[in-house]
Amino acid sequence: MFCRECGKEINNKAVVCVHCGVRTGVGEPDAVMRMLLPVGRSGYAIAAGYLGLFSPLLIPAPLAVIFGILAIRDIKKNTHKHGMVRAIFGITIGAICTVLYAYAFLIAPKF
Repeated sequence: MFCRECGKEINNKAVVCVHCGVRTGVGEPDAVMRMLLPVGRSGYAIAAGYLGLFSPLLIPAPLAVIFGILAIRDIKKNTHKHGMVRAIFGITIGAICTVLYAYAFLIAPKF
């Protein structure tokens, strides 16, 4: 195989080009696999995403916000982790459902 950066021939199993030092991509999970499986994702981001999905069921809504915030902190601290979109999704949907439930249970019955 040839390096995609410098064009020189390298070993088929090489992880890094010996000539220029660029990663070859061998042994790394491809984008589709990372999208389907939680490879390299923050556990908090996965939890925030699922809690966001179930936020309309009341209880998970505030938890989705909390886990989303924890996920963002975890991802920023560990730059090799992924899942920022799931964390933001959990925060957004969790916040919307929390506000709607707070309105429905705390403000609306007073009228």
